[in-house]
Amino acid sequence: MYVRRPWLATLCFAWTLLVNSSPVLPKGRLLPILPPDEAIANLSSPARKLTWGPIPLDLIVRPDVNLPTQFPKEAAFINIVHAMTEIAHGDFHGAMPALDFSTARYPEPHIKLVPPVGSSTLKREYVIWGLYGAFLHMYDAIGFHVAHYTLLLDNEEVGGISFGDPFGDALDHRSIAARSLQVYGSAVDIGNPAFEARTLASNKFAARANTPGSDYQAAKALTDLASRLSVSFTYAGGSMDKDDMFVSILWTIALAAIHTSNTRIYHIWTPAGQQNSCRFTTSATTRTTPPFLQYFWVVEGVAKAADYLVERNTYRQITFVMKVDDVVIGRSLLFSRAN
Repeated sequence: MYVRRPWLATLCFAWTLLVNSSPVLPKGRLLPILPPDEAIANLSSPARKLTWGPIPLDLIVRPDVNLPTQFPKEAAFINIVHAMTEIAHGDFHGAMPALDFSTARYPEPHIKLVPPVGSSTLKREYVIWGLYGAFLHMYDAIGFHVAHYTLLLDNEEVGGISFGDPFGDALDHRSIAARSLQVYGSAVDIGNPAFEARTLASNKFAARANTPGSDYQAAKALTDLASRLSVSFTYAGGSMDKDDMFVSILWTIALAAIHTSNTRIYHIWTPAGQQNSCRFTTSATTRTTPPFLQYFWVVEGVAKAADYLVERNTYRQITFVMKVDDVVIGRSLLFSRAN
């Protein structure tokens, strides 16, 4: 018996648009990541390179410290996804405090955000693109190791990102610089080491409210809001490259973060500049009263999709239906352009 599915036709239409066009960001360029130091380059690297999308920002993600301690690629991916998700809900061009991210599933690598010298904050857009670039650099050049990256814009340090603890237990800035000299061979100014701790204690965002200080109410509000979302997943096609799916998810979160979280999506949203074989698209249901499909829900839904894929270790085309307060607000698809 044939059951009509109007939403499937909508997604098929979006897929047709993607096959016949190559959307790019109007002022985009490839993310410029400096070549690794010889000591880093000597580490094993994968047989192929990931394809990146262009970003509208001349940000350099510079690898400054790399240690032998390794962690699973999936651990880096999930922790980056949840860090980006948390950050994406704020003002994209605004400032944020230095934070420490991890998940219950993967306590390591914990991710530390480090503000530049003389500041206690970083800009969200630098952090989001820095996390995206660091994942790609680990994949392409150094493997998934304890590492520190310095973020540079116009040759000026705008922040840093550490994976694991590349500087040991040192908390004094001069001690960190000395340790950096010992590990890397040159002094690296990594900014203010006074990290404000935040831990995402579960992949379901249950511990956002653990944020200390003045951010407590805002974090609790995010937790309460996110808890209204439920997502159902269905594998709906052939196998896909795991790494391409990872990059597509990170790219989608980064592009969604540019929009204000409560901005409504009326029809279809497809991130511009998707360069590899995996594509994401989402479509809104027709509604005249709230809740509506908004970028907040897209980011949360994609993060849940990341958890779903990694937990099952099965990487195939997948559809997912997003409900807020048991009301369907949208349907999304991670699919292969080749199929």
